[in-house]
Amino acid sequence: MKKWEKIILDSRTPDEYVENSLKSKLKPPEKARLALSWMDATGFTKTDILYARNRNPYWKKKKMEGAEERTSRRLAMHDYSKGKSVNWTPKRLEEFLELNRKDASGRYLYRDWELADHFNTTIPSIQYMRRKYIKVRSLLGPRARKEKVLSYMGCSELVLLNGGPARQ
Repeated sequence: MKKWEKIILDSRTPDEYVENSLKSKLKPPEKARLALSWMDATGFTKTDILYARNRNPYWKKKKMEGAEERTSRRLAMHDYSKGKSVNWTPKRLEEFLELNRKDASGRYLYRDWELADHFNTTIPSIQYMRRKYIKVRSLLGPRARKEKVLSYMGCSELVLLNGGPARQ
């Protein structure tokens, strides 16, 4: 057994395993084989390793490389506004609330870009509306009347941060 194989297999925690794996000069197939052996020996899972890897400074940095460019490309690719801003009328807000629902697992039924396409706007605009909706829900509670929610949705985010239109 090679020196680094022993060091990796002797790791006590997923964090230590990730650190030792990074330091080693082993090839990816060898690391994959060792990962399976290490998981069998320690009882940790792939999820534990991925969690530790996502917190590791090296992997955080690696993951963020090119993030700005990817985000810019994604936003440009899904800009459906054609340079025009959307007027969020009560009717449009009502339609947005209808489409902004979540499924049983808590995921949105429609992704940001799908709503952006539907409303001929941008992803940041949809994200802004979702933030506003969450803020309105926190101010009014889950049992608020639809009319009241629509009224609050017509306010700016700044007004909502100050407690809503009633407190102005």
